[in-house]
Amino acid sequence: MNWQYWIVILLVGLCFAEVSRRIYLFFRRSQSSNNPCDNCASGCELRDLMDKKKKECKENQAPPKKNCCG
Repeated sequence: MNWQYWIVILLVGLCFAEVSRRIYLFFRRSQSSNNPCDNCASGCELRDLMDKKKKECKENQAPPKKNCCG
């Protein structure tokens, strides 16, 4: 095997690692309730939908009851 074969394997491995890392970070942000579209430069329908849902949840939330015993 010549040296070009090993360079191609190295480049393909690096590309695979970068794609895997980005997919992992996307799902990690989604699980921690961060908006996955925070880095979008243009309008993002998913971001708008998430912001709208958060706003609706805050509006529909009942005020906490005061506990007189503790």
